[in-house]
Amino acid sequence: MLTAEIAMRWLTAGYIDHYVCENCHGIHLSELQGLDGVLESRLFVEHEGAIVTTEIEVRPTGLLALMADLSRLNMNYPSLKVFIDIVDDNLPRLIVADYLHTQAGMDQAQFLWIVQQTMMATQQLLLEITELGFLMQDDEPQKMPSAVH
Repeated sequence: MLTAEIAMRWLTAGYIDHYVCENCHGIHLSELQGLDGVLESRLFVEHEGAIVTTEIEVRPTGLLALMADLSRLNMNYPSLKVFIDIVDDNLPRLIVADYLHTQAGMDQAQFLWIVQQTMMATQQLLLEITELGFLMQDDEPQKMPSAVH
């Protein structure tokens, strides 16, 4: 049965940088978390499986177009579940997730292959939404209101 300790050992063996923070029980995936626009990328090991989630900050002005594009994104990335999370006081987030069934058993090679494929698909999705202009980026110029006269 997969445990968080085994998952961290396998991640280390597969040269996937990770760490555990003191605020959650998730295993943070450093490679994804270091990308522009990514707020958090974590692996949660649960009783019957494991979930890889990545939260991406979305530009509020691109939210409607992104919502219209969700079906296409979910079809283009069939191993990922892509959806939008909107919380009152925060910017909207695109949640990218993959679920690993581990109840019937999983070995190190299977685990690493699935995690690596999930990370690559997430990176490609991030690149696509960046090119489409949906990603909230820190280096965007602040637009000053201009006078109408």
